[in-house]
Amino acid sequence: MSSNRSIIPICAGLALLIGWAVAPLDQSIAERLGQNSEVETLRNLDSQFGQGLSVAILGGYRSVAANLVWLAMNQNWEQRDLVGTLGKLAFATSIDPRPELFWLNGSRIIANDMPTWVIGIDNTDLHVESAERRAIASQFANRALGFLEGSRVYHEQNPKIYIEEAMILWRKANDLEGAVGRFEQAIRAESPPFYVYRVYGELLVKLDRKEKALKLLETHYETLSEDSIEAMKPVVADRIRNLRRELGH
Repeated sequence: MSSNRSIIPICAGLALLIGWAVAPLDQSIAERLGQNSEVETLRNLDSQFGQGLSVAILGGYRSVAANLVWLAMNQNWEQRDLVGTLGKLAFATSIDPRPELFWLNGSRIIANDMPTWVIGIDNTDLHVESAERRAIASQFANRALGFLEGSRVYHEQNPKIYIEEAMILWRKANDLEGAVGRFEQAIRAESPPFYVYRVYGELLVKLDRKEKALKLLETHYETLSEDSIEAMKPVVADRIRNLRRELGH
């Protein structure tokens, strides 16, 4: 109980410090969005509000402070406040870039939610109906990718980051070649999830690279355990059979 009480004034002080730092950050975001490209904006934010602040002032409470900023960001998100949400996403990840959740959920907010805020709709899939909406979707896809670039130092071998980038490139930016490159990086990273091979294989089939998809799935199949439900070995086997049939093997 005493330890819980002792951290309350620390959290209160951190909240005050964060409030002091976030106000100019939001203003900086608003100004930079009007001057620079989206990728430049998100890439350069931590030079003004980032590791220097967290190391020099927050010390061992970086994680607590980052989570407080993240919680504050949720209010901006609920209000569809683009500037406030972007600012706090950048600030939280600058304070503590270690949590995977910050990067993955942050990129999804940018790529999926923000285009609908600009367009003024609720359905995240409807923005593909017109050239204007596709342009907006592409713009925010690039912002999300720029945001994820900041994760490299702590997540260079994290396959989930590459998968997220691949899906943004595929589904939001319609850059299938770029998505192929990210999937390649994902399967070379540490302990890639089973599903990435199946999704990657489907993209290769979509690009009419069925021979490469077949080779990928055959190699992957040999590594799968019969006892793993997540591996879905029978599903992979079925896909291999279908591809062999389509290719006349």
